[in-house]
Amino acid sequence: MKFLYPEFLYALFAIAIPIIIHLFNFRKFKKVFYSDISLLKELKIETKSRARLKHWLILICRILAIGFLVCAFAQPYIPLDSQLLKAGSKVVSMYVDNSFSTDAMGNNGYILQQEKEQALSIVDRYESADRFHLVTNDFAGHLQRTFSKEEMHHLIDEVQLSSVTRMLSEVVLRQKDVLSNSLSPNKQAYLLSDFQTSTSDFQNIIPDTGISVRVIPFEKLNESNFYIDSIWFKTPHRQNDEEETLMARIFNLSEKDAEVRIELDINGKNQGFNNYIIPSYNFEDCEFNYTVYGNGIKEGVLRLADYPDPEVDFDDIFYFSYTIAKKIDILVISDIVTDTSNGIGAILGSVPTFNLNFNKSNAINYSSFSDNNLVIVHGVPSISSGLNAELGKFAGNGGNVLIIPSEKTEINSYNKLFSDLQIGSIVKKDTNDVKVKDINLFHPIFSDIFEKIPSNVDLPIATTHYKIIIPTRSKFSYLMRLQNGDPYLTEHNYQDGKIYVSSVSTSESFGNFLKHATVLACVMRIGEFSQENQQLYGVIGNDNSIELRNKKIRSENTSISGGGIEFIPQINSHRGITTLLFHEQIQEADNYRLFNDDTHIRSFGWNYNRNESDTRTLSSLEIKQLLIDHKLDQSYNVIQADTIDDIGKFNNLSDGEKYWKWFIILVLLALALEILIYRIFK
Repeated sequence: MKFLYPEFLYALFAIAIPIIIHLFNFRKFKKVFYSDISLLKELKIETKSRARLKHWLILICRILAIGFLVCAFAQPYIPLDSQLLKAGSKVVSMYVDNSFSTDAMGNNGYILQQEKEQALSIVDRYESADRFHLVTNDFAGHLQRTFSKEEMHHLIDEVQLSSVTRMLSEVVLRQKDVLSNSLSPNKQAYLLSDFQTSTSDFQNIIPDTGISVRVIPFEKLNESNFYIDSIWFKTPHRQNDEEETLMARIFNLSEKDAEVRIELDINGKNQGFNNYIIPSYNFEDCEFNYTVYGNGIKEGVLRLADYPDPEVDFDDIFYFSYTIAKKIDILVISDIVTDTSNGIGAILGSVPTFNLNFNKSNAINYSSFSDNNLVIVHGVPSISSGLNAELGKFAGNGGNVLIIPSEKTEINSYNKLFSDLQIGSIVKKDTNDVKVKDINLFHPIFSDIFEKIPSNVDLPIATTHYKIIIPTRSKFSYLMRLQNGDPYLTEHNYQDGKIYVSSVSTSESFGNFLKHATVLACVMRIGEFSQENQQLYGVIGNDNSIELRNKKIRSENTSISGGGIEFIPQINSHRGITTLLFHEQIQEADNYRLFNDDTHIRSFGWNYNRNESDTRTLSSLEIKQLLIDHKLDQSYNVIQADTIDDIGKFNNLSDGEKYWKWFIILVLLALALEILIYRIFK
């Protein structure tokens, strides 16, 4: 038991007053003379015993009356948690979950409406001097302060559904930020939500006994849902006039296995449909094959068109966009005269999509690096410090580099480049004939070229090669490997870009590098894969920016439209990378279009956060157990929503169980008992 005003307990010293009075009887006795007192001896003994009993009983009653009265003024209570209630006003932070999941039916209507009604009911029970703080999923900046009782009423009435999803730990942290800045000694918080399993991360909440938190869950009538969780392509790059395989992960959160139909639209044209059976409370990765003809921007919409419960339509549409490049810009840095018409030039020039530019190593236009998708360093004997720096910058910003050494390579200059790009080092030139042994068929570059390599296939041969040692910490993949284990052609990840390295020159003295069909196909695929790796879609609330390579745009000529809105994004440019910042202006799922000078230059698919798609929620018992498991039960209490309608129970909820009225009753009983003793012993 705690006391709201413990300083009143000093008044218990007043108990000494009746004790002093009863210890020193100040009554004056009068002498009465009797002729014979023999008959009074027995009466005197009996009267003295009764007087002593009466004396002590009255003393006890008066002590109890004073003690109970002092305790009543000290206002005793039993707190619901470890927080001590102190005199003064309260500051109350209230979270009203307005995510899409609250747009579901509960026991007494839509959950969001129930939350708002309960929030208003809670506010009404507090005093006018108390201050209030409102948190919703939007994390609006103007709400990051406290408000009066009347202002809080208005703010709660204005709460609407939001596309933003927040983890519970984020909400609690935001409440703490405001409550910790308050000077009020009584800090309380309320969490009104359906408490979905996917967002209720109690394990990430740090206990704080200085704040009393009331957890108020609202139950749903129906927790089943069918939804598209995510999509991806089997291959990293899109090609014109080639079959694409789109993968979609579809969840079935219902009691039975169910058949669903998925449909795909590309640029408004239906690409057909497929039917799949999705297991109960599980997912299925579904394939959708289609072919699109023509280059340019492709806006996709994948939807669940038919599933068992038509009333459940939560996250059954998925938006995505990509661009099939009309051209891929390739810069070839080469000192080999024939490269423009033979060799690399002949190989890559045969592909209409490739736009080739040639520079000699002593006349490189570094300012044009960022305009290219792929830079090929071919047959350059020595790597200058300037070229070294620019290649690192280009690859770091997401560019692709193919390095084919010279017949007369200066090993030290190449090793400096390899070291800076974390590739490895050349240890020597090996003049032994070695044949290619392995082709990495699992790599996307070879995924559509070979299904299987026959055991007797004719593979490239290296009559001479540079022996390259690759450190174990390097992030690389073998594309081809020689029989002695040395790399023949490798792919390295460097920051945001990729670097491809050949261990042989294109000179005939090194073998048949450019004459073998496997190598030719691989080089062309490297060119195809060098186009920008686009982001298929974004998530509202999580992704507030996109990056573009080789796009020189200005904000005054740029706009984004979609989802019923149009706005101008903030634009930042740095080293060939243009970043568009949205500042949470995108709130509706849709394919959004980027315009520059009224020209449609890119599209982006934006979707709602799929954390809300898993509609399963925690029960009150499960929440209580989680609070115990994560040591939050000292300051967190689970309260049933219908408890708040009872004023007495709500007072217990906000201030703990109060007992001052009981102590007043005990005071009256003690005084009544004293009167009764007087009457009995009269």
